[in-house]
Amino acid sequence: MNRTLPLILTAALLLTACASAAPAQPNAAATSPSAAASSPSQPNAATVSPSAAASAPAQPSAAASSPQQQSAASPLTPGTSAPPSFPVGHLLTLPQSQNSGPVWNTGDALYELRDASNMTPEALVLKTDYAALTQSVYCDIPGCTHDSDACPAYLASDFCVGVMAVDGMVYTYPGELTNVAPTQIYRIDPAAGKTPVAAVPDALPHHMQLQWCDEYALYGCPLAASHQPGTLYRWDWQNDTVQTIPMLADEKIIACEGSRFLTIRIEANEPFPNFGSTEQEKAILAHAVYVYAWLDPATGAREKICTRPYADGYFHNYYDGRIYYTGNFRNADTPGQQAALLYFDTADGTEKTLLETIPLDTYGIDVCVPFSPAFAGVPQRYLRVLNVGDAYADCLLDMETGDVLPAPAVTAEGVRRPALLLACTASGQWLTTANPRDSYDPQYSLYALWDPADFLADGQPAAWVTMYATE
Repeated sequence: MNRTLPLILTAALLLTACASAAPAQPNAAATSPSAAASSPSQPNAATVSPSAAASAPAQPSAAASSPQQQSAASPLTPGTSAPPSFPVGHLLTLPQSQNSGPVWNTGDALYELRDASNMTPEALVLKTDYAALTQSVYCDIPGCTHDSDACPAYLASDFCVGVMAVDGMVYTYPGELTNVAPTQIYRIDPAAGKTPVAAVPDALPHHMQLQWCDEYALYGCPLAASHQPGTLYRWDWQNDTVQTIPMLADEKIIACEGSRFLTIRIEANEPFPNFGSTEQEKAILAHAVYVYAWLDPATGAREKICTRPYADGYFHNYYDGRIYYTGNFRNADTPGQQAALLYFDTADGTEKTLLETIPLDTYGIDVCVPFSPAFAGVPQRYLRVLNVGDAYADCLLDMETGDVLPAPAVTAEGVRRPALLLACTASGQWLTTANPRDSYDPQYSLYALWDPADFLADGQPAAWVTMYATE
């Protein structure tokens, strides 16, 4: 069952105002599948948009989103002289909110999976309507009891299931390809029921997570063996095909923008031994670097951005052309360890310091996880950081100024709890959740809409959402 991560985990939640322009569509290109699998029914062949046009991020121009071919570009299919071509739309990170279950924000509503009971794996697809200030089961069938497959919003199990809204329709999809995951993508019609539209192809590896999407496909990249090349899989579920894109050794996708993935990989001066000792590996890594680069999945071309010493720390966030990471560690023995928050500005090719000192014994910052697909891959200004000493005194870090701002708390059912960011509406308001129970199960969450200025000023929400009662 989907469960909310407790606040003791380091959470990184980002928020930004939403753009109003619909994504620009890339030129159509011939698809060259590497594998195909049958589907019980064919999906609509119309172009699919990841979110409503009102909330979709603005697209860069084709020239800006298509890097020049690099000499080190990796071909899509080893052994071929010309890589296959397929359309790449606006890449988004599939969300897994740390303050809720799987969610999808369209700008006018939030769709999510919610446990129907604490005792079973059953779940319901819920819709939070921002204008109506209501949360309800995504079902319009009169008299439906929402407890069987006769209900469009009912799931017998929510293990490894995600929810997404594309082209005005809501779908559930297998978030991870396991034995307990569904084997189909289902389209949900709240007035009629669920329809299977695509079967999981045999060409996709078992246990792979589907972590990104665009208008045409879902993407996943299973973890490769240490210091070995990997593979990025593209599942065009509308046309029932699979493509593969080779990944370099130790290369990982950490963000996306436009039609490109942002990757990070380890580059060393000497090869890692196949069966080397820990001491040998540490000696090699001591002189290694992290290489940041853009990857165009349609061509396999890589555009190098910058390198950083491996010992300096790890990636936190990509915001407005800046790559943020930890560096300049001091006082190696905890407690008392300190570090700086740095960023590489891709606009002028220089490294800058956002925060000279982060007291790691007080604040914890982890890699950001975009929580709303309508805004993933576009500038995300505020980063939530955990106050290690007080779980109810988390702060917001302004990625532009470096200011640390207190996150507001609200009184819910007579209990003071932090207001945790979930999404941004098409009108620019912020949706938050607060849980009055000691248990942080989203089943007991209370949602509210805020004007951003009031949220940042430790004010009060503009309105509360009437929640669906699940108990």
